[in-house]
Amino acid sequence: MLMVENPMKITFILPKLTRHPTGGGKIVYQYANAMASAGHTVEVLHPETLFLWSLRKNLLLKLLSLAADCARLLRGWLGQSTPIVPWMNIDPAVKISVVPALFSRYIPNADVVVASLWRTAEYVERYPACKGEKFYFIQHHETWSGPERRVNQTLKSRTNKIVISGWLRDLVNDLSGGDAYQVPNPVDHNEFFVTAPIAGRRPVVSMLYSPHAWKGAADGVLALGHAKTQFPDMEAILFGTSPRPDFLPEWIKYVQNPGKRVLREEIYNASSIYLCPSWTEGWGLPALEAMACGCAIVTSDNGGTRDFVVAGENGLVVAPKAPRALSQALMSLLADSGRRMSFAASSVELAKQFTLHASVQKLLRAFENRYSAEVQC
Repeated sequence: MLMVENPMKITFILPKLTRHPTGGGKIVYQYANAMASAGHTVEVLHPETLFLWSLRKNLLLKLLSLAADCARLLRGWLGQSTPIVPWMNIDPAVKISVVPALFSRYIPNADVVVASLWRTAEYVERYPACKGEKFYFIQHHETWSGPERRVNQTLKSRTNKIVISGWLRDLVNDLSGGDAYQVPNPVDHNEFFVTAPIAGRRPVVSMLYSPHAWKGAADGVLALGHAKTQFPDMEAILFGTSPRPDFLPEWIKYVQNPGKRVLREEIYNASSIYLCPSWTEGWGLPALEAMACGCAIVTSDNGGTRDFVVAGENGLVVAPKAPRALSQALMSLLADSGRRMSFAASSVELAKQFTLHASVQKLLRAFENRYSAEVQC
């Protein structure tokens, strides 16, 4: 990436630092790496606590949660956390910081400050102008992590909105009456690409597992089980950050925390079909990664995958919460290898449209169109 003439100071604010990969965090780190390598000054902040105690259901839980928040705050004051992201290669030019909380005093002055979760957006909205032009990077309608009223209020705020998908752009418009910049999530084509011939692949279906109900894992397993009765030679590989779930049938292989090579070679490239049973998705990055590795797609109409799965061209789309429909779609591709190969080839071509360079340029244009000269606090 070419060095910029007018570098900016950019602060990304993520939730608490985690030892395991998160899709939203991965995208932000990729952008931070690319922007830093282009000459921008980039810092990614993680708070020790977001002070979510008020969301607990009863007084005892509120008090226990508040005590835990205060302990985390103290740990942040004492500087006891190491700002390391073990699952991601971070450019040395990117500064990763752990701060006690997201109070303004802990936030550096910058040209741009970017919230990434509804709770971080509540803080960013109140920052003084010297912390930077305020942006809200919206990767989902996060009602699964907070009260809908408060989540929606952040989407109605005057903060500049950046969304990753078309349905989120429509949601922001419906709630606020305003528009949002749309910056699609990229796939890292240096990590995810075809290494096994599409034509020679065995009837293997891969799927991301998550314990969150809205990820639809139970629907996906039901669909796989039904397809297995009709296609006994079908195999399935599930993967995720959680331990293998107890309800998973023995015939389904499970890989916990797969590395990049394993994910590319032993899961995506070993599969002929990728299954996405989620009820809702902000984007659905694993499906796009699987496309880049040559998989046909079977997905629920979850919102996010609409931007890259074209029904009848590279995949089949069914209603959410419909495991029987998912199984029917799977079986139709298992029974028609020609159609499956055609879908897989189209997946590879469609995935090529979603590059890190293109998304970074769109994000930088959004920043450059809005930020003004640095303001002193």
